[in-house]
Amino acid sequence: MQLVKIPLTIDPKKAAKMRSEYFGKIESANLPRLLDASAGFCSDIQVQFSCDTDEQGIVTVTGHSQAEVSLICQRCMEEFNITLQVEFCYSPVTDQSQESELPDVYDPVEVDEHGHIEIAKLIEDEFIVSIPFFPMHAVEDCSVKEQDVTVGEIDDTIEERPNPFAVLQKLKK
Repeated sequence: MQLVKIPLTIDPKKAAKMRSEYFGKIESANLPRLLDASAGFCSDIQVQFSCDTDEQGIVTVTGHSQAEVSLICQRCMEEFNITLQVEFCYSPVTDQSQESELPDVYDPVEVDEHGHIEIAKLIEDEFIVSIPFFPMHAVEDCSVKEQDVTVGEIDDTIEERPNPFAVLQKLKK
């Protein structure tokens, strides 16, 4: 199946009435914040989502997506690629009062003045949040091995310096 471009914005209510399903890609050129958060490379995001109405009449946008991004390993400081996968479940709202009425399973997303949501920005946000805080290679793939890393050891050869507050101790007496 050929991947087609996903629209950058959709009208979720109209799409839910038609039970629309989307399968395609969002080009990395439309994801400047994700490119900034990565080490400079992001593949096109493969996206699959559908718009529907649940049993309570709530409009939903659910789906999943995946992309490959480059990150800097925090152990060896070399660039590596990682595949990120995200799942999402949104419900469009027009104001904050509607957010509190939504079931916890749905994340609220505000619609613009035309009733549209920017699906590309939502998915970009999901990927930014899914980037690990401390990205690292797998141990076997990293150029720095675990035995090369020391954490918490103090070098015994360092001389103790005099306490700069020792003069204050004398004044106290």
